[in-house]
Amino acid sequence: MRLLPSSSRVVFGGMVALVAAVTTALAVLVPALTEQAGDAGARGVVAARSGAETGLDLALPASGDPVAQDELVRRTIARVMPDGADLSIERTETAGLLDAGAGRAYLASIDGPALPLEAGRWPATASEAALGSTVAETLDVEIGDTFDLGGRTVQVTGLWSSSRAAADRWFGVRAAFAAGGGEGPVAVSAEVVDAVATADGLTREVHWTLRPDAARLDLATLHAVSAGWRALPDALAAEGVEAADIETAGALVPTAQIASARAAVLNAAAPVSLATVALASLAVTTLFAALLVGSAAAERRTRWARGQPLTRIVAAESVRALVPGVVGAIVGAVTVAVVLTPSVAMVPWIIGATAVGAAAPAVLVAVLATRDVGVLSRAEGAASPSRRWSAGVAASVVLLLAGFTTWRALTLGSTSGDGRGGLSPDPVAVAAPAALLPAAVLVATAAPLLLTQRLRERRAARGSATAFLSAMGAARRPFALAATVAVVGVAVAQLGFAAVYQSTWDAGYRTALAAQEGTDLRVAGDGDELTPAVLDRVAGVESVAGVAPVWTANTSIAARSASLVIASPAAVAALADPAVPDRDRLAEGARSDAPGPLLPEDAQDLTVQVRATDATAQAAAVVLVDAWGRVTSVGAGSDGAFAIPAVSAGPGGAWRLAAVEVAVSTGDEFGALVAIDGVSVDGALLDLGAAVMPVDISGEAIDMQTAAGPAEVSVGSAITRVRFVPVASTASAVVSQAFAAASGVTEGDTLPLALAPGAESRPARVAAVVPVIPGAPLDSAVFVDVGTALSSRLRTATALPGAEGAWISPGADPEAVAAVLPDGSRIAGTTADDGYVVLSKVPTLLWTGAAGFAALAVAGLAAIALVTRRSRRDEASSLRAIGVARAVRRRLRVTEAAAAVAAGSLVAVVATAVAAMVLLPVVITGALPRAVDADVVIDPVRAGGVVALAVLVALAVAVCFAMRDDISTDGGER
Repeated sequence: MRLLPSSSRVVFGGMVALVAAVTTALAVLVPALTEQAGDAGARGVVAARSGAETGLDLALPASGDPVAQDELVRRTIARVMPDGADLSIERTETAGLLDAGAGRAYLASIDGPALPLEAGRWPATASEAALGSTVAETLDVEIGDTFDLGGRTVQVTGLWSSSRAAADRWFGVRAAFAAGGGEGPVAVSAEVVDAVATADGLTREVHWTLRPDAARLDLATLHAVSAGWRALPDALAAEGVEAADIETAGALVPTAQIASARAAVLNAAAPVSLATVALASLAVTTLFAALLVGSAAAERRTRWARGQPLTRIVAAESVRALVPGVVGAIVGAVTVAVVLTPSVAMVPWIIGATAVGAAAPAVLVAVLATRDVGVLSRAEGAASPSRRWSAGVAASVVLLLAGFTTWRALTLGSTSGDGRGGLSPDPVAVAAPAALLPAAVLVATAAPLLLTQRLRERRAARGSATAFLSAMGAARRPFALAATVAVVGVAVAQLGFAAVYQSTWDAGYRTALAAQEGTDLRVAGDGDELTPAVLDRVAGVESVAGVAPVWTANTSIAARSASLVIASPAAVAALADPAVPDRDRLAEGARSDAPGPLLPEDAQDLTVQVRATDATAQAAAVVLVDAWGRVTSVGAGSDGAFAIPAVSAGPGGAWRLAAVEVAVSTGDEFGALVAIDGVSVDGALLDLGAAVMPVDISGEAIDMQTAAGPAEVSVGSAITRVRFVPVASTASAVVSQAFAAASGVTEGDTLPLALAPGAESRPARVAAVVPVIPGAPLDSAVFVDVGTALSSRLRTATALPGAEGAWISPGADPEAVAAVLPDGSRIAGTTADDGYVVLSKVPTLLWTGAAGFAALAVAGLAAIALVTRRSRRDEASSLRAIGVARAVRRRLRVTEAAAAVAAGSLVAVVATAVAAMVLLPVVITGALPRAVDADVVIDPVRAGGVVALAVLVALAVAVCFAMRDDISTDGGER
C-alpha cells in the first residue's frame, strides 16, 4: 500500500479528535441532563405542593424552660439534617380544646410572620385574634366580634382564606387536633395561649415546623432531609427527651419518594441513550483508527524490517491517535461542563468519560497495528485472517447481544425494583433498543455482500453499459457499499425510533396521567376534611357546575395490598379523563342498586311520618345524595317539612334519600318504640325499603339491630337521635388488572370489602376487570359505587362523611375553588400536573443519543469515502481513459451513492418498525409515572420529517464525496 501524505494523517487525526469530542460530550451530556432533570423534578414536586406534603412537624409538651427546650430541639435538628438543606423552622405553641363562639376550638400562637389575610389585620396585642374564614363561619364570628377564651375576651381582627402560607404554617397543629373534632387554629399571642391553658388546665404543646426551600433544593438534599427526619426521634431521645412525648407529622418523605420515582424513570432512560452513543462511537472510531493504521502501513513495515520491536512500533502509532483523542475528549467534556455546570458528584463520571474518550482511539489503533505487525511476523507468504471472517465474528456478537438484551427486556422489563420501593434500570435490558436496531440493519445489509457478483452478471447480461458500470463499481467495493448501507440504516433507524418513541411516550404519558389523577381538576384533602359543608362551598363557586366526592384508602383486600376507591359511577362517566382506558366499562360495571328512594326531579317538599310509642319523636333531618355522590343534610322547617334544594347542574337528575334522622325523647329506660311509617314528596308516597338499619347517633354511631329490617326500633332514655339508613342487599365492584392478577379473581367472583372505617366486611361481586382504576394510588385497586358504600359510612359516624378528595366539573376556576378550601387541601388533576416537564426529558435523552449517532454517522460516511478514495480515483481515471464522458461518470457516482443511501433508508424503516413493535411497549412502560399498557403510536409528520431530513443529509454527504473524487481526476478536461 502506498504511503499516504502526512496531510492525510492530519485529516484522519482531526476526524478522530472530532469523534472523541462528540462522544465525550454526549457521554457527559446525557447523565448531566438526567441529574439536572431529577433535581428540577425535586424542586417542582415540592413547589407544586403545600402543607403537610412539603413539611415536617415535631411536637413536644411545653417545657418549663421554653428557651432551653427550643435550643435543644434546634441543635438536634441541625445535627441530623444535611448541611446546605436551608430548612426554615417555625415554632408555635398550642392549647385546646375549649369553648369558643358557637363551637369548640384550639389555639395557636402567632409567632412567625403574618399570614396573607382575606380581611382585617394581623393581631397586634394579647386581646386580639385571627382565624381562618372557614373556621370563623363554623364558629359564627366575624371581624370585630368578641368571644371568650378561658376567661379572656379577645376580638377578631383578621380572617385568612385558604392559602399556601396558611397550609404551611398550621398543618402540624391541625393534625394534632384532628381527632378531637375542634375548629382552628385561633391565632393569638403566646401570652394568651399560656394564660388560657393555665386557667382551663389544658395541655400545652410546642410545634417546630420544618420546610425546605424549594428554589434551592436538589434530589440528593431532599433524600438527605428525609433520612435526617427519620433519625430525629432517636437523636432527641439521646438528648434526654422522652420518646413517648415525641409526635411527628408531615408527608415530605412520601413527597420525596415521588421525586425519587420520577428520577428513577429518567435514570432508566439515560442508559438507552448512552448505549446508542457508545455503539456509534465504537463503530466510527474503529473506522478512523483503521485509516490511521493504514496511513502508516509503509512506515510500519520499514520499521519492522529494520528490526524495531513490536511494542515500540505500536506505541509510536498509538501516540499519534492518543493526542487527537485527548484533545477532542477534553474539548467535549469542558464544553458540556461550561454549558451545563454539572454537580460535584458528577466529577468522577466526567473524568472517567474523558479518559475513555481520549484512550479509545489509541487502544483501537494499538489493536489494529498489533494485528498488522503480527501478519508481518508470520512466515513469508502466510495469509492473514480473512476480513470476512472478522466481520462475521463482529456481526455475530452484535446479533447475540441484540437477542439477549431483547429477551431480557421482554421477559423482565426495562426496570427492576431497587429494594427501597423505587425503580432502577436493568443494566442489560436498557441496551436492547441500541442493540436491536443495528442487528436488524446488519441482517438487512448482508445482501450487498452476497448479491453484488450476481447483480453485476445480470446487469451485464442486459447489455446496458451504464447499468454494467454501476454494478461493476458496487462489486469492486462491496464492503464499502455494505458499510454505507449500515451506517445510514442505523443512523436513520435511531432517529426514526426516537420519533416513534416520542409520539408513543406522549400518548402513554397522557394515559398514565389520566389513570393517576383520574380527572382534569380535583381537590386533594388532608384526611376527611372535605366535609359536606366544604363541598357545599365548592359547589357554590360560580364556575363550578358540580362536585363529586371521592374516598380513597390503601388497605388489605383479599389478603392483598390494594387501593379502595369509592365514587359515583355517573361521576366517572362524566368527569374521568377520556384517556382512562375502559372508562365507560368501569362506570357501567360499578353501577349498583343504591338503597333509598329516588326523589322526583322537580321535588319541592319532603315530609316524614314518624310514629312513637311511649316517646316523643319527630324527623329532624334528611340526608340526600345526588348522582355524583355529594351528600347534604336538610333540616326540618317550621312546619315539619323539608325543603328540597336544587340539584347542581353538573350531576343533574334528582336527589336520592340516603337517611332520615329522628330526634327522640323518652323517660323509659327501655321499651319505647320509634318508627317511620311513610315518606312523601309533594304528596306522593315513597318507599323507604324493607331493609333499613336504625343507628344510634346520640354519641358514637352504633347499629341498633343485628340485621336491617323495617324502619322501626326500640329506644331508651339514653338515646336522643336515631338515623334510619336504607341498606343495599348487594354491592358490585370493579377491579384493576393488577389486582385481578395478584389475587386471582375474575368477573363473577366475590370479594370481602369493608366500605367504611370500622365497618364489617361485606361481599361484593366483581362486575368487571379493567386496566386501571382512575385516581387510585396503587396499580392494584378496587372501585365501589358510592351509593352502596354511603350506607356503611352513615352507620359508622355521627357526622356526615367527609371525603379525602373531590372531582370538579370541567371549566371550573382553580383559584376560585382553592379560595374556599381548608388550609390542608390542594388543587390537583391532569391540568395541574407537575410531572410532564421533568419526565418529558425521557424522550429528550433518546433524541440526544439518536442525534449523537447521526452526527457520528456523518463522520462515518466521511471515513468510508476516505477509505475508498483511492479506488474511486483509479476507477474514474480508467473510465476517463476509455472515453466515458464526465457527465456519465458523475451520473454513475451519484447513482451509486444514491442507491446506497436508498438501501440504507429502506433498511432503516424495516429496522425501526421491528424495534418499535418488539420493544417500545416494554421500554415505554418503564418510562411512565404509572404502569399502563402502551400502544405504539406513529406521528407521520414527525417521523416522516425526521427520516426525510436524515436521508437528505446522508445523500448530500455521500454524493458530495463521490463527486469530489471524480472531479479531482478531471484535470484539464472540459
